Amino acid sequence: MTDGLLEYSGLAAKIRAMRSQLLSRKALIKMAESETVDDFVSALRETGKYTSVYESHTRLHHRGQVEAQIGDSLYADYRRIYRFAGARAKSALEIFFFRYEVNLLKSCLEHVYQGVDNRRPSHLRYLPAAYCSFDMAAAAQANTIAQLVQVLAGTRYEAMMKRFAETKAMLCADCMTQLDIFYYETAWRLGKKLSDRRTREIVLGILGTEIDWQNIMWMYRSKQFYQESKDETARRLIPIVYRLKREEKRRLLEQESIDRFVEILADTAYFKEKDAVVKLGDEITYGQIMEKTFQALCRRYPMSIAPVLRYFYDKEREIDMLTSILECVRYRIPAREIQELVFPTAQGTA
Repeated sequence: MTDGLLEYSGLAAKIRAMRSQLLSRKALIKMAESETVDDFVSALRETGKYTSVYESHTRLHHRGQVEAQIGDSLYADYRRIYRFAGARAKSALEIFFFRYEVNLLKSCLEHVYQGVDNRRPSHLRYLPAAYCSFDMAAAAQANTIAQLVQVLAGTRYEAMMKRFAETKAMLCADCMTQLDIFYYETAWRLGKKLSDRRTREIVLGILGTEIDWQNIMWMYRSKQFYQESKDETARRLIPIVYRLKREEKRRLLEQESIDRFVEILADTAYFKEKDAVVKLGDEITYGQIMEKTFQALCRRYPMSIAPVLRYFYDKEREIDMLTSILECVRYRIPAREIQELVFPTAQGTA
């Protein structure tokens, strides 16, 4: 406890200060009332919360440029916290930094397979290069799968990229799914190796809940919307369980009735036992599950990596909302409809 207090007291204070810079719902609603991209940028600047992002940009007009600058703030925050963190915090942050590597590779694959250019090499200046496992700038410049394979030679991604290159009929969406599965399997393995017990419990608690609910939501959607076969759905699932038991996962996968699917889910640890995350009758969304998971971990371990990881989770959600609002403003969707889209009563309900 004393070690945690010494290492995390300063970091906790810094995170509290950074949390105060997150946008309020009222500010987001005001931005949703913007009529043009310029109006959106002006409203965002008025909050004073993203000033550092615009220091070198006296005027931003293009939506893609605005989105890139908003997204860059996440990486700038990561770098700021990483530099300030102690050894235990850095060991956990490096696992979650791995997600940013994978996200960049996914954007590179979109460019290679579909010609969609969502690559943002500008954010590379914010990331701790010492923990990048490949040349991110070179990956961001790759225009073919062969070039990506060359950039990733000798890294943990090489075998997977070679498989993508050799499988001619593989769809971009399938590659994305395989990268996501690879991320969770690798992050889970790294989390289990963390030497500090409390940090390990927190990291595995967050990753495990994400994995369980990514699998639950995909199984639900595959039955409700896509009518996939069990084998097709199984190929998309992350082969790890946390609080969801293997037998429960198998039963959920094999169940064809949505009503029966919900009954089986309601009998899992997420709804029952003393550490239940949600109650029967609650509106169930992935976001709500993760929010309650972070709340519980932060209450239990206030002087730990938990508040830091919760900050990054909330920051990512804020950026997602800002980019969604900006996209809606660009297409002149009415403010009321934007609010319904960005602040729905239920997102991805299971």
